[in-house]
Amino acid sequence: MTRPLRADAQRNRRRVLDAARDAFDRDGVTASLDDIARAAGVGPGTLYRHFPTRDRLVRAVIDDGLVDIHDMGVALLVESDPAQAVETWLNAYVEQGSMFKGLAETLVTPTDESDDLDSCRRAREAGTALIARAVREGAFHPDVRADDVLDMVAAVTWVGEQPNRQAGQRERLLKLLVAGMQADA
Repeated sequence: MTRPLRADAQRNRRRVLDAARDAFDRDGVTASLDDIARAAGVGPGTLYRHFPTRDRLVRAVIDDGLVDIHDMGVALLVESDPAQAVETWLNAYVEQGSMFKGLAETLVTPTDESDDLDSCRRAREAGTALIARAVREGAFHPDVRADDVLDMVAAVTWVGEQPNRQAGQRERLLKLLVAGMQADA
């Protein structure tokens, strides 16, 4: 059984994750780990104690973002406008999926392959609940299926990764997707 992290170790881990997210957003996943440690205010040994490899750090940053997406989905279930709640969540989901090139593939990968995908599964479950509510309350067409929507959103994320895209294309595609799902569309 693993002991829980001490409070200072939890703070250091959080600071490394935040610094890594910023560095990955700015420089991609090849950002210097020493620069990440420096930005977090910790030594390289502390970074490597929490995240022994670059891959582990990247996965932890992705996981952290997907936990936030799940929590947002749960919170949005009480919003009065189910279509707006879905659109808000989808925008956040695509934003998370656009963080790193290649992440769109992770978001659409079947979720029963490993424990590493638990946060992705939970995020998708939150989106599924939002979409089901919109269908149940008549905001979305009865033929709308969450798996189809999430696959289309992964495609929108992938399109956004491609070079030479028009500014705002991702947002336009999401608005078209949501408009097409609405019951009166």
